[in-house]
Amino acid sequence: MKRTSRLFKTVAAALVVLSLALAVFYFHGGTGVAHATTSDDGIGTPEFKSDQSASNFSSNANTIPYWSSSFTDPTNGVTYPFTMVGTNPAKGDVSTTIPTVIIPFRFSFVQSADPNNTVLDGSVKSTLTAQSPMFQKADIGAAANATASTPPTFPGVAPANARPVNEPSDVTQVGDAIYRAQWGKSGTGYHTLLGQPTILPTVSYSVPSNQGFIEIGSRSQARIGLMDYHWFSNRLNETMRNLHISPNVLPIFLVYNTFLYETTPSNCCVLGYHGATTSANGNGQQQVNTYMFASYSDPGIFRANPGDAFSYVQDIHGLSHEVQEWMDDPFVNNSINPWVTPTAPQYGCTSDLETGDPVVGYGFTIHMPNGVDYHPEDEVHYSWFAREKPSRAAQGYFTYLNNYSDVAHGC
Repeated sequence: MKRTSRLFKTVAAALVVLSLALAVFYFHGGTGVAHATTSDDGIGTPEFKSDQSASNFSSNANTIPYWSSSFTDPTNGVTYPFTMVGTNPAKGDVSTTIPTVIIPFRFSFVQSADPNNTVLDGSVKSTLTAQSPMFQKADIGAAANATASTPPTFPGVAPANARPVNEPSDVTQVGDAIYRAQWGKSGTGYHTLLGQPTILPTVSYSVPSNQGFIEIGSRSQARIGLMDYHWFSNRLNETMRNLHISPNVLPIFLVYNTFLYETTPSNCCVLGYHGATTSANGNGQQQVNTYMFASYSDPGIFRANPGDAFSYVQDIHGLSHEVQEWMDDPFVNNSINPWVTPTAPQYGCTSDLETGDPVVGYGFTIHMPNGVDYHPEDEVHYSWFAREKPSRAAQGYFTYLNNYSDVAHGC
């Protein structure tokens, strides 16, 4: 998610890219040789954003269950308030379940590289999404330990290549497992769960030629929809208003192989975002809706991280990213001491407490009873953002897959 100054972030991103290049030069013996890659479709870098934010509402507003607290960053002495989904883990082993609906979007593109196939329909992936470990139980810890992606190798950021992943066995949903791991509550009665989703009727839109198009992936051969970010967001908000979704329910807008660009297709690719919106009136007690969109994507569209045989950015990777960030920042208003990391140069310098942004593309594999392998993303824990040492998370990790050896670095 990104909310900070574009100029500030552009400069910071350039510095991070430079440091990344130097790190690669160092780790490959300083040859300086550039190697062309054909490991992806070349449509852009996967990233995630935030939509609207909500604030200045009372504690009895009509919305999802949430709790609030604050921390003081030891590196600058500033106290940062935050709000998260569910119940405060310090209050004991309380279980919270948030009702969920899946709203598939079906897009018919006027402009398509394949004139015989002009539609990308999220409903074809709605059942697979409902059967995924985002909603169904699996041993998340065991899967993470056995199938974690190759760790990063940037000096001062990541542990050595032989880093262990020894998460406790934890049979639950992905979001719940990672959320409670960050509080050291794995395997307890503390839960923050998504309710079994109701799949609502598909919502269809025609995409004008000046707002998006379908192209064929050069490597994956997948049909890929590229769409203007603002045009899509207007359609999502329009659908939210039309459906009159309860503020106590989490709506997930599901698309298939459709990614967003800003202004120009060369500035791609947003795979998901989450947001919050309030009603116009209510004197602080108004309705506050939270929501998210995510793209269910085919394998091979995006590039694998160094050392990985395939890219983990596929199927529910985007959804897992958004669910976790929604849990840790449901109203998109948790701001912290700015951070930057070479594992995600596309974000530059940002003050967002968004758990998936630093580790896009790092993930693990979960095999489910429907025979499908799913690939959720790693997530950074609260202690990393709070510059809290030692980490309070399970095993003292700063990310679920133990991809960082230290707290966040400043810009």
